[in-house]
Amino acid sequence: MPHVKEVVVKDWAGFEDEVTRILDGFTAGRASGKGYMSNPLFRGQADHRWMLETTLERFSARAWSVSRYYRLLLSIAPAVSSLTQRTWSLDPHLQIDESYHGAPPGYEFMIYLRHHGFPSPLLDWTRSPYVAAFFAFAPRPHSGSEAVAVYAFLEYVGRSKTWLEDGPRIIGLGPYAITHERHYAQQCEYTICKKKDGESYLYCNHEEALGSGEGVQDVLTKILIPTTERGQFLRRLESMNIHAYLLFRDETALMQMLAYQEIEKHDGL
Repeated sequence: MPHVKEVVVKDWAGFEDEVTRILDGFTAGRASGKGYMSNPLFRGQADHRWMLETTLERFSARAWSVSRYYRLLLSIAPAVSSLTQRTWSLDPHLQIDESYHGAPPGYEFMIYLRHHGFPSPLLDWTRSPYVAAFFAFAPRPHSGSEAVAVYAFLEYVGRSKTWLEDGPRIIGLGPYAITHERHYAQQCEYTICKKKDGESYLYCNHEEALGSGEGVQDVLTKILIPTTERGQFLRRLESMNIHAYLLFRDETALMQMLAYQEIEKHDGL
């Protein structure tokens, strides 16, 4: 079973208190010098009932190995390059080590595709709890949902990571890549989760790996916030200059920002 700590907060003040607790714990852990502490990462989801799933998991029921997904990248790269005038370094003869504990082959192209809606095994996070809160609250509340969720994730908490040879493992990929500007506007980082299956490594659901470290790695906190707080959160975030246009940098996002400022905010939603 996934090991997730759930924290229910009532409002903005409660959210800030919990974020401060997480960030202060990280600062204290890193200052202790007792091992590597990874930066806290945050993710917002508009419905607290949703699992932690990648867009590839939601789009396809097929089991995708690292190699199979790379072949998919190779097949679509000509169309993307033709229409965007951008090129990526993809080697059709690449000898792939699927067990490699780092960025998968074609990583920078994968980020670009993820930001434009192509199904991806990358699970996207942000280093900003406030950007995560925006992604949780920006969509209109889903039917039947009483709360949104903001996740806080710590991959390393002062100890090295362990896993079974054929068990699922979460791999953090760091903040730096040459890719779309949205990656930096949103303060993005990504994780993948994979497990061994025969001679292959398959991308799998992150929740399969949670709990295996018994709180000494891959620590996940799920902050639940009532959907009734949407108006308060969006107003606070707007005052911090966190809005759709800042995060997406295109005309569609500009229209979403203006619709919120001129319609939603005045409707009290």
